[in-house]
Amino acid sequence: MALGVALAIYTLGTTAAIAQTSVAELERLALSMPEMPEAVRLSCATPEIVARQRFYGFSPLDALRLVDPGASEDQPLWYDQNPRIVRADHSGGLSLDNLLITEDVASVSFERWSASREEAVQETWQRTRTDSMGGRLVSVFNPRWSSTELWNTIGSRLRGPDRPRVYFGKLTIPKRITTTDDEEDDGDDRTFHIWLTAAPLNVPTAEVRRIDGTTQYASHVVNLVIPDFGDRRIEEGKFGYDLAGAANRFYRYFRDDYDSIAFVPRQHPVAQYGAFHRNVRNPVGGLGIPVFDNATHYGSNGVLRSVELYQGGSFGRTETSTHEIGHQWVDYWNWSVMAGDIERAGHEPDAHTPLLFPGEVYTGAVLNVSRRVEVDDEAGYTIARTPAGARLHPTTLYRMGLLETAEVPEVRVFENQGQFTDTDSSATPDTGMVVEGGDRGVHINDALAEHGVRTGPADRNWSRVTVVVSRNELLSAAEMSYWNWLAARHAATGDVTSWEGVPSFYEATGEQVRLRTDVTPRNHTRIRQTIDVAPSGVHREELRGILLDDPVPTRIGVGERIVVAGRVTAVDRSDFHAVCVRWLRYGATEDERIFECGSLNGDWFSIPYTFTTADAGNYALQAFLFWPESGAQYPRASVTGIQVEGDPTANGGRSR
Repeated sequence: MALGVALAIYTLGTTAAIAQTSVAELERLALSMPEMPEAVRLSCATPEIVARQRFYGFSPLDALRLVDPGASEDQPLWYDQNPRIVRADHSGGLSLDNLLITEDVASVSFERWSASREEAVQETWQRTRTDSMGGRLVSVFNPRWSSTELWNTIGSRLRGPDRPRVYFGKLTIPKRITTTDDEEDDGDDRTFHIWLTAAPLNVPTAEVRRIDGTTQYASHVVNLVIPDFGDRRIEEGKFGYDLAGAANRFYRYFRDDYDSIAFVPRQHPVAQYGAFHRNVRNPVGGLGIPVFDNATHYGSNGVLRSVELYQGGSFGRTETSTHEIGHQWVDYWNWSVMAGDIERAGHEPDAHTPLLFPGEVYTGAVLNVSRRVEVDDEAGYTIARTPAGARLHPTTLYRMGLLETAEVPEVRVFENQGQFTDTDSSATPDTGMVVEGGDRGVHINDALAEHGVRTGPADRNWSRVTVVVSRNELLSAAEMSYWNWLAARHAATGDVTSWEGVPSFYEATGEQVRLRTDVTPRNHTRIRQTIDVAPSGVHREELRGILLDDPVPTRIGVGERIVVAGRVTAVDRSDFHAVCVRWLRYGATEDERIFECGSLNGDWFSIPYTFTTADAGNYALQAFLFWPESGAQYPRASVTGIQVEGDPTANGGRSR
């Protein structure tokens, strides 16, 4: 383990041996944020929609107005995050303005993590008022936090260009007690997770043009004002967005040349999903769903194939985006029958891929794309981490028309589908866990026998426009720049791989399908602006409490010496004496973490490190500030988006 440069803890004359011992002690005091439980992960709500479509068929358009069968009387709707986008230079506090919960709810509880207290903080929010919406009573909450409370909660959590949302805490609506003549029914508490939209400091400024008081656009994003967008949630639950009406509004001013429209509500939805996909038109046979065309209902002349809805910053996750696009073709095969009557499990298994071998899947019912099954010579089938550059599964590529039947390998589907999760979310079990139970082979011929030969177009290009819908006013220039940048990132052919190793959609398809996200107006000038989708460095002010001399590069070559240097600007103490950085590589063990420190000369420090072949991978840069006799510390900042390029399987040592 690297011990870093010589650090004089108490005096500049301290010997090197004592200094290195002190660095080791500081490393012991450098804490890591507790892992979030699997239940926190935002899931995909597409499967329930698919089930509804199967039940009703595709002809009656009224049937496409979906109702959440799990909706209850007390459901949260949305909130306005203030500030709209959290950045590292934000010095104020946080409020969730006008958080709406249907019906008469006087108070709710909220749990958030506090790094300074090293524990979860329990809060009770009291209702500020009641209102009426769609003829229904709604309870209005307006919780607020100070700047210190905000950054104690989110400062240590990973954020960066690939992680444009930060987990804030768990909202619990108390159970509603109902009484019958003979017994009392206590009901159940309902829990939801609150996420904050976040952005790095170097988001490129977008050129924005306004069409009218309700419509504006940039090179890669459209903003529409629709005052009643989401009102249907009162009666219809989490699916209650008029996507057909919003699509028709979009086509008033923009061309009908998109395969998909991605809608993002500005008022942040509160729901137990990150996104959902709705098929509008399917010209492809052999997918397990009918060939149909409802495009005219959405205002498209037979071009539009799907609409999607994203919860806030979840739109910016490459993993989520590729998952939702993938639902155009997968996974509607009847795996239970093809594998010989296996019992499905996991997240909405009727429209997600079962636990199988070989390969990772983006639409996994059991495993998240960051995990896959591999073969161990001694243990047999085990859970492994998906290597960086996760690819769409061959069965998916076949359904997209990118592979011939002869190129699809036989897969092994495991009999015990429920062994890794007892929730309805896909899981990320520990690597090395043994996959228990037997397995059954599924050949492409089994799919052909069940669903027929694939027919229809092969999709070598996919076009998707991003539409942010606000209820009361147009987005600010900063918001337009933020969403424009995220939409442009999805169209990148490289350089946007996430910390977990999930690449661009183009790379996920094996560089076979390009994703287009540019905006094409009907009667207005198209904006042609080159967007830098991959920041060339970590901004000088991105590490809170530290002002860097120069940005830290986000693309680092093996053998390159990087110096993290700057001034301490934190004002919560005056006796800081050491600055430490932890280069946190995804998938690295605790013994493989790179921890380096530098002493302060006044308020200035310098921490060098030379990366070797053993260090190749995806990194987050974490910063720590220590003072004499300080206790354990969580990082002041954890910034992702750094890649050390090289062969991560190569052997090699480290040097300072």
